[in-house]
Amino acid sequence: MAAKRSKPNTPIKKITSLDECDGVLHRLADLKAEIKKLEADADIAVNKIKEELKDKSDPLLKEIEALEHSLAVYSEYNKEELFKDKKTIELNFGLFGFRQSTSISVKRDTLKLLKEHGFTEAIKIKETPNKDVMREWSDERLSLVGAKKVVKDAFWIETKENDVEVAR
Repeated sequence: MAAKRSKPNTPIKKITSLDECDGVLHRLADLKAEIKKLEADADIAVNKIKEELKDKSDPLLKEIEALEHSLAVYSEYNKEELFKDKKTIELNFGLFGFRQSTSISVKRDTLKLLKEHGFTEAIKIKETPNKDVMREWSDERLSLVGAKKVVKDAFWIETKENDVEVAR
């Protein structure tokens, strides 16, 4: 199991020795293990609720699907009569109708053909600085492009969760 690293907010306990540090790390590992146990219990409870919800909602969803399909078939069959002057029918308990939509279907060579014909306005190009490459640059080179290295010495904590689990 990989150890997790975290950054502390504000210290609340004065520590005066490495033995106390080890005790604090032990307590942190215990607290994190307890949180994992609580999360696991919660996951089990949530999964049970989801299963119960699925069992109860599946028949309702099937009925909804069948009723929506019935409305669609009725509308399609009576389209000329019902929708000759309008696109939507409004009734007491809701609306239904037809909405025109347009999509674009492209082939594998569409991009190549757009480039060949010079239709560049239809080509998306996302350019972003490659910070991985820039990380290797000198400070002088970075300054030429308005960038700089920001070096931080960030404190971190890593608890040995496996050791705590074995000790229990």
